[in-house]
Amino acid sequence: MKKAYSPSGAVMSILRCCLYFFLWLVAQIIAVNLTAVLISMRFPGLDQVGLNEMLNQLMVEMNIITGCITVLLLALFSKLTKTTLSKQAYINKYESGFSFAFVIMGVATAYSVALALGLFEMAGMIPDSWIQVQEQTYSDVNNASGLMQFFSVGLVAPVAEEILFRGFMLGALKKEMHPWVAIGVSALAFGVAHGTPLGMIYATGLGVLMGWLAVRFNSIVPSMIFHVAYNCTQAYSDGISLIVAVISVPILVLEIRSINKHFRGKKE
Repeated sequence: MKKAYSPSGAVMSILRCCLYFFLWLVAQIIAVNLTAVLISMRFPGLDQVGLNEMLNQLMVEMNIITGCITVLLLALFSKLTKTTLSKQAYINKYESGFSFAFVIMGVATAYSVALALGLFEMAGMIPDSWIQVQEQTYSDVNNASGLMQFFSVGLVAPVAEEILFRGFMLGALKKEMHPWVAIGVSALAFGVAHGTPLGMIYATGLGVLMGWLAVRFNSIVPSMIFHVAYNCTQAYSDGISLIVAVISVPILVLEIRSINKHFRGKKE
């Protein structure tokens, strides 16, 4: 028997997601202002222009602070609603035999996305302005040390984003609407959070794939592992071989089919 979903329940779940998104924005504001205060204390005579330049150079560090504050605010919210962060974020046990598959999927997806973007760029389907904005936005991340990239992009960001988007948001949505609609809505929010036009497009697609993993396993741990593997591959891949990128596409498809086959077998 199919579950009945009410419009009022769907609206309330979307409003809850807006609240969670607002908490994430608050975390960003706190991170920026806290960093600005520390810079001003270190350099008392610094003017506003100099302060803004230093803030732009510390984006990686601020991303780490934002991620930590986001998780803290969500944990406090969970406590106020008389539940726990792990329960509300769906940090549940899962079939650990698939853990390596999630890593493979993350790596294969990173190469597949790079291949797709490269082909679209060659075909002139991506405006040059989008590429420039993307490069400018992530220039500080690309210029950071390998260790800082790992902590910021490879660890803190994936963990915080999965707790927020696939845990709190998708968890609230899938209670009140069809799973695929919930995955789509949470993926759109994930895309919007990436800010740039190009980032919005591929992040939304990634959000769908990671949402599917979270719903399939009823846990955000699989999507978290996938996300860490994806981000680390992007951060540390200096030049991607065309052959590797092309091979990654069927590998990703085979992994998805394998997971689907496993769950169909369990139902039978």
